Amino acid sequence: MDFSSILDRFKEKKILVAGDIMLDKHIYGSVSRISPEAPVPVLKAEKEIFNPGGAANLASNLSSLGAKVYLAGIVGNDDAQKILFNELHKMNIDSSCIVKSNKPTIQKIRGLSKQHLFRIDYEDNSKINLEDESTLLSLVRSKIHDVDAVILSDYAKGTLTENLVKEIISLARQNGRLITADCKPINFYFYKNVDLLKPNKKEAIEMTLKENVEDAGRKLMDMMGAHILVTRGNEGMTLFEKDAVTTFPAKAKNIFDVSGAGDTVLATLTLAWISGASLKEAAELSNNAAAIVIEKPGVVVITSDELKSSLVSSVKIVPKVWGEEQWLVNNEKYCGKRMSIKEGYYCSYHKHRIKEETFYVLDGTLEVIKEGQYLVVKTGETLHLKPGEYHSFRALKDTTFFEFSTQHFDEDNYRLTQSSYGSHEKWKNEIEEVIK
Repeated sequence: MDFSSILDRFKEKKILVAGDIMLDKHIYGSVSRISPEAPVPVLKAEKEIFNPGGAANLASNLSSLGAKVYLAGIVGNDDAQKILFNELHKMNIDSSCIVKSNKPTIQKIRGLSKQHLFRIDYEDNSKINLEDESTLLSLVRSKIHDVDAVILSDYAKGTLTENLVKEIISLARQNGRLITADCKPINFYFYKNVDLLKPNKKEAIEMTLKENVEDAGRKLMDMMGAHILVTRGNEGMTLFEKDAVTTFPAKAKNIFDVSGAGDTVLATLTLAWISGASLKEAAELSNNAAAIVIEKPGVVVITSDELKSSLVSSVKIVPKVWGEEQWLVNNEKYCGKRMSIKEGYYCSYHKHRIKEETFYVLDGTLEVIKEGQYLVVKTGETLHLKPGEYHSFRALKDTTFFEFSTQHFDEDNYRLTQSSYGSHEKWKNEIEEVIK
């Protein structure tokens, strides 16, 4: 799949996000003492950062990936709303579908030093009133013809009422618009007939009362009449389609912070799906996106450039007469290569004065001449070479093996023959000629 062409189409897409809009405030500082008033740390504030949160974080991910985004939801007529609108403007997110109501803007304040110290929530979880519900629905209806997809982001804070959700799903289906959703278990039955629902592992099990992800995913798919993507933290994610179940292993090497990763996944998947990727390909791309954001601290968004870079293989491939070398790593401590050699081909008779090597045959059979001695190395066997030992290997059949060594330098190669193709006798005679 050419993911690059899919990513290029992101900037052509328009998406409406509806849900619980929040403002995230992070206070960063240092702690050097305990309060005399109570046994709690005193955070000396040094920096404050505001970010769109909840459904607004999902919208931020979409905008950062290049899409045109309309955000629908409820905010209060307060200072938090003014800050939030300013942040949405910076992200080029259209706020014309946001309704100002009597409910305060949901705000989450986090204090951080070297670790997360506290969180303060300002929120009213009661359902929005009928007037605000009607206004929101009218605004969504006015945009449905302008967008390619709708995403519902439900944190159970009262914005997405049962009636509003069902009406939006109906609108999307009547107008042929893709609709995906992420919701809390308490409201999941609102979401029947969306195209895809994305719970995490804990939520999927809670929604179905099943004991494992596989059973939960299949039951959810039947219950909801939808595709299901279950995010599973360091276990990756599992996609449930009508005729297939696919698990994508987690790609992150270091998990720093999973906050907001679910929003990144749903944003990337939805954009990729409407940009021409199959659902499975879209899920694979969203798995890459998740790996990027969870290796960063805090709630962060992903960019199209970051996603493109993650798809470029970091493995250096060097073509050889006899096959190829895949350079997995080469640093001051060690070198690792995956080698593929074709049947009947052999490498030069050479040595390294500095490098010390160990070969492990993954599949196939090598014959080796080392310092004039003939050996056969089969699947699962190893061969160790000290610096200064001349050697050459020839494949008795197509063979894959690994080379683990100390650091490799090109100038540390000393060859007496050339790599080529030929019989055992031809290979052996060439080497015997130069070592007489």
